Amino acid sequence: NSDLGLLPVAPVEGDRVVIEYQEPAGAAFPGRLKVGEVNHGYRDWRGMEPGDDLTDISAIPPLTCYADGISDYAQWGRSVVLLIIDGTLGCTGCLVNNTEGDGTPYLLTASHCLNRQFQVKNPDYAEVAGRIVCFFNYDSPFCDPVTRGTEEMSMASSYFRAVNEMGDMALLELTDIPPVYYRPYYAGWNAGGAGAPPYTCIQHPHYSVKRLAQEEDALTRATFTDPWMLFYADAHWRVDRWDIGYTANGSSGSPLFNAEGQVIGGLSGGRSTEANPVSDLFFSLGSSWDTIDAPDRQLGYWLDPSGDGGRVCAGMDPYGAAPCSRLSNVYDSGRREEAERASYPGSGEAPLFGNNPDGIAECVEEYTLSGAATLYGVYLVTAPAGERYRDLEVEVAVYDGGDSGPGALLRSETFRPAYLNESMLGDFQETPKSLNRSQESFVRFSEPVSVGGTFYVGYRIKSAPEDTYFSAYSLPRGATARNTAWVRPEGGAWTRATDYARAGFATSLYVDPVVRYGGWVANEPVEAPGAEPIVSVGPGRGEVHIVLPEDMREASYALHAASGKRVAAGTIAAPRATLRLTPKERGLYILTISGEGKRYSQKIVL
Repeated sequence: NSDLGLLPVAPVEGDRVVIEYQEPAGAAFPGRLKVGEVNHGYRDWRGMEPGDDLTDISAIPPLTCYADGISDYAQWGRSVVLLIIDGTLGCTGCLVNNTEGDGTPYLLTASHCLNRQFQVKNPDYAEVAGRIVCFFNYDSPFCDPVTRGTEEMSMASSYFRAVNEMGDMALLELTDIPPVYYRPYYAGWNAGGAGAPPYTCIQHPHYSVKRLAQEEDALTRATFTDPWMLFYADAHWRVDRWDIGYTANGSSGSPLFNAEGQVIGGLSGGRSTEANPVSDLFFSLGSSWDTIDAPDRQLGYWLDPSGDGGRVCAGMDPYGAAPCSRLSNVYDSGRREEAERASYPGSGEAPLFGNNPDGIAECVEEYTLSGAATLYGVYLVTAPAGERYRDLEVEVAVYDGGDSGPGALLRSETFRPAYLNESMLGDFQETPKSLNRSQESFVRFSEPVSVGGTFYVGYRIKSAPEDTYFSAYSLPRGATARNTAWVRPEGGAWTRATDYARAGFATSLYVDPVVRYGGWVANEPVEAPGAEPIVSVGPGRGEVHIVLPEDMREASYALHAASGKRVAAGTIAAPRATLRLTPKERGLYILTISGEGKRYSQKIVL
């Protein structure tokens, strides 16, 4: 149970729910269980993604379209979460940093999300906060077509910290820092002004995958008028007309970023539509900063805990120099949008990289690291499996190996895609997902797996009913010259896709591992092995992970182009660091690391 005595759960599919309470023998006191509220969803919010009628938000592009090659948008987006309140109401929230950078997971949203558009008078905000579920990384794996994102990364319940109805501000605090493999980001903010355009709203309209709206022109101050609430005068930023996208129901509370990635406000409401994307209003952070001299009615007390008067704060990764990265051969190919469900020749149903007439039992994707890492889980982007998907038996597997293919099995997990709600004690409520649709799923390993050098991740099809198929998306013929996909028939040997008679071309499977460089296990860091730095290039543009050897606590680095020209330099102030190196031109570079009288160089491709 939580400190609040509340346990919110995700929506449960079906018309009957059994609630069971188990009390240990010899308990010090008798337990009491109360069902506080039951909500019936006549239309499941999860069923509203592609395949249903979302035409009224079809012109709001998914964030994925703008995150490619522009790492700032991808980073800002990692702070944005979908909120499900009381199991019935959807809004958008944003994780924000504070001036101390102490890792407190504050969550900013709109107050009207917590009081049902001001219809509930004097609500118990602490109780409402305890019934909120946050979904992380709910992103489309493709720009087009928009595809359902992962729903497996969630956290249940939060603490109430502050609300100011007249400013439409609400600040909550998650019960814990999201796990490292969620790859969270705490956005920076500006409570003193709007900063420079463009202004970007990242949102979950209609509880869909993350989408983007953008305004290129300056904002204006405005007074938001509402029949149920009197707001402060000139306390909102008004977007006169969006240049890209607009907002919709479910976007409430979504952050508005300026060009520097600072959150300057949250969505209160407006009138924007596809036909007329005008006049959306965002509450300004400054309007609720310290207008009311009470901690539970202002932002300043929480976001500037030292009281130094800071009105601007930079963003922060709570895992600092040891974050997780999502690897992807499909993404790195630059041809992700072309990924498809490859069909077995002569069959419109059986997949090429799944169970088919050749008896394919396993398909894996090859990855190579320059050093040690910890593998936490795997993303899979899969095609519809068929109506009898519930009878599929599939495992996600990890192998070591080398150039000759997979070797020893390191770990396997049952593939049962479900969205998970984490309680205060780390327990999860699982609700199964349908496999009969295109979607992205995340499989978390019950224990992290140590990997290094070349390793393989993929899926093993244990059994499948007739007319039911399992397959990841893959790059089509001609999309890549580098093959990373392998297949194995039942009882047969591993074969590269280029040597598989039914394929015969280089490809990559949309199977993406999430790793933490340097051999960390769980959230506890260990020293880097060996006497030389470990250098690994991450999936984001210019993302370079460095682990210093044990005898080097800090160092300096320099980046040189192949011509010898120095293009970047700086210091590494921690044993583990992530650098953002974005030279003007892509190509081969030399990274030199110096410290403790030693000097190391390594070629990297940026």
